[in-house]
Amino acid sequence: MTDSNRQARLRAKAREKTLAETAAELIRLAARPDYKPELAYFLDLFKEELSASTVARRVERPVVAVMCFQAPLELFHAFGFHPFKIFSGSLAAGQLAAPHLPALTCPMLRSALGTLEMEERADCPLVIPTTCDWVVKFPEMARMSGITLSGPIHWLELPHLKDSPRARERWLTEITGLRDFLAGLSGCKPTRQRLLDSLASFQKARRVFCQLIEARRLGLVPAVWFFLIANSFFLDRLESWTTALEAALPAFQRPAGPTGSVFLSGSPIYFPNFKLLHLLEEAGLTVAADDLCSSERLFPAHVAMDDPSEAGFFRALAESYHQGCLCPTFGDNERRINNIFGVPPSADIKGVVFHALKGCHLYDLESLALEGSLKAAGLRFLKVETDYAVEDSRNLQTRLEALRQTLRQ
Repeated sequence: MTDSNRQARLRAKAREKTLAETAAELIRLAARPDYKPELAYFLDLFKEELSASTVARRVERPVVAVMCFQAPLELFHAFGFHPFKIFSGSLAAGQLAAPHLPALTCPMLRSALGTLEMEERADCPLVIPTTCDWVVKFPEMARMSGITLSGPIHWLELPHLKDSPRARERWLTEITGLRDFLAGLSGCKPTRQRLLDSLASFQKARRVFCQLIEARRLGLVPAVWFFLIANSFFLDRLESWTTALEAALPAFQRPAGPTGSVFLSGSPIYFPNFKLLHLLEEAGLTVAADDLCSSERLFPAHVAMDDPSEAGFFRALAESYHQGCLCPTFGDNERRINNIFGVPPSADIKGVVFHALKGCHLYDLESLALEGSLKAAGLRFLKVETDYAVEDSRNLQTRLEALRQTLRQ
């Protein structure tokens, strides 16, 4: 068998396993006693292959892939593009890419590479914010995996300070550079009104999403449904997703069940890798809030404009994404701790579960910085380091159950 035939068979097998992973999780969610017909829309979005081409057909507009939420989504929308977060929650996809990569490669990036490897090439444009070293090396790792990134690549060089005026100006320059990149792709420049319309559409989506967050604080929204809804954001038109979420809100009218409320912090969690979410629930813990960019930080911050001009739009957009981001890549990151302490008393947070993906060194280090401050404030703290495999599930559940017992004391 030639190498090319062997690789083709491996890709086909990985695609089959990935589809089986997603189908198994969808069946599990649909069988839950708290499933409601209003949630079918979000499940259905995951039934097809989670690729840029599939999403482009659904939204009927060109797709631009993004590696991180730090790229202002309103800008893509204003230029007529659909932002698409590369699918990165599959264990099988990560296993396909693993032989080409270091053993401790971030599981999320490994899965994203495997997803592209199954397609053999990535034709759509790619925007890469430089939020961590793994993301910076993504194109190089793609080449090592035999993936052709044939679309144009645009780098957003993220300043790693928030409170520095120089860093803020640098980030504004990066945002206007993204504007110019998207203008080159589209062949036109959006009018000021179109920019404002895009902002208004995202503000409406954010308002509806905030209603879901408020219901979650009251213990009405189980973690698996909250994450499914947030993860599905990139899979359909903004307006369709917002309308479906608005219609789904009445489905969450009863307490989620367990009463041990915790704050979930750390590395992102992407469908179908909901292992930790299920384990938390089985241990009797309710996730009342989180600071994960794959969930509650879907919209980093409200974009507040005090200058209605085009220049004012870009400055407000840059400020919102720079100040609203809680990623540990920043050197002055006290806001992350303040964000946990700032959860309303109605959520009744008793402890913090810190999720660190193996190979995610930034979050691993961040856990040490958070632990002391949180314990000093009287909160229980548990760090769980894991990856996409299920072999550690029993051990994790035992530790989570032990945390649940301490919350009763």
